[in-house]
Formats: sequence, structure tokens, C-alpha cells
Amino acid sequence: RRDLPEPGVYVWPLLSVSGFYLLGQFFFFAALKSSDASRLSPLLALKIVFLAMLTAMLMHQPIAPMQWAGIFVCVSSAFVLNHTGGSLPWRSLVFILGACIFYSLSDMNIKILVDRFCGSGLTTLHSVFLGVCLSYILCGVFSLILLPRVGGWSKDNIRYAVPFALAWLTAMFFLFASFAMVGVVFGNILQSTRGIFSIVLGALLAKMGHEHIEQKTTRAVFARRLAAGVLMCLAIILYVSPNWLGK
Repeated sequence: RRDLPEPGVYVWPLLSVSGFYLLGQFFFFAALKSSDASRLSPLLALKIVFLAMLTAMLMHQPIAPMQWAGIFVCVSSAFVLNHTGGSLPWRSLVFILGACIFYSLSDMNIKILVDRFCGSGLTTLHSVFLGVCLSYILCGVFSLILLPRVGGWSKDNIRYAVPFALAWLTAMFFLFASFAMVGVVFGNILQSTRGIFSIVLGALLAKMGHEHIEQKTTRAVFARRLAAGVLMCLAIILYVSPNWLGK
């Protein structure tokens, strides 16, 4: 369309969004090989520290003391979660750390990409949809290159990939919009509440007998994991409190 900006305006943020995202996915999927999703997903809250520092240093956006408190409460909840049900394997921790770093870099470029589109005269909604579509078209092209190495278009690959892809793509529209409206740091604090959902869904899956997806835990472990999720909600309150009280 004629109202789209020139490629030079957005090509580098676009490549960074997709490239860093794929690297983050590689590390996160590698971590999933040796631990449960309900334990690893909340640990992605650790990327908030990287994002806060990068935002303050590179984007010159100051963070209030109360907001730093919210960030560290969020991270603390991740460590509380890590001590429920035994320690995580060191390989999982290393892979999660790598995923956090690359996801952080991708998230920062999401904000830059959407801002570039908005600065070119597009609406926020148009910018979000365009950013998501272009980013995942690139990811799809890369995936097609690797497809022959994982069995090609087999029925099993399609059966497992399609639900994941549809759910993830839908979530990305909301994620891009969130970053555009509230910024990457607060957006990630809000996103960390998915730890609560993963804990509850993990318990339900285990109770239904899907132990190949999620291992069963005791009620005490479930309660501690849920408490860690509640701490993440407290982190949200602390982070937005300067806006309520007036900086």
C-alpha cells in the first residue's frame, strides 16, 4: 500500500524482532526438555531485569524506586517458584537465562518497530497488525527452511504445530499492542501473570492424567507455586503505584 513507510524505516527493527525471538524460542524449547512448563514459564519474569536496565540505559526512560521494587518482587517470585518441587537442572537454568536475554532484545525492538510504523502515519492498530504479520512471516520463512530436518509435512507435525501456532499468533497481537501502549517493562510484568495460568493449567493437566506434559505435585507444592504467582500480581501493583500516587 502507498501509505506504508519505506523499508529502510523498519527493516532493522523487524529483523531484530524475528531473529532474537527465534533465538529465544530455541533456548526456551531446549529448557523444556528437562523441566515442566509450569516451572519454566514463570521464570521468564527474569527478563524484566534485563529489560529495565536496557530501557533505562538505551532508551533513557527513568524508572522510579517503587517501580524497581515491583521489578524485584516479580523476580523474587520466580526464585520462590524455583524452590518448589526441587531445584531445576542447571541446563534448564542456563537455557532460561539465554531465552530471557534474547526475548528481551526482541521485546525492545517490538516497541521500536511499532513506533516506526506509527511515526510514519499509521494508526496504532494498523501498526500492531503489520508488525505481527511481517515478524511472523519472516519466522515462517525460516521455519520452512528447517522443516525437512524435522520430518517435513507429517500429520504429527501439523497436528502439534497448528494449535500452538494459532494460540501463539493470537497472543502476539495482544503482546505487540500492550508494548505499544504501556511499554516493554510494564508489559512484561503484566505478561508474567501467565505464570499463574500455567500453574493452574499444569495442575489440571496432571490431574487429568497427562503426566507426559505435566508431572503431578503435592498440594503444598501447588500452594507455594500459587503464592509465587500472587507475588507477581503484587509486583504489578508496585510498578503502577507511582502513577497512582504521582511521581
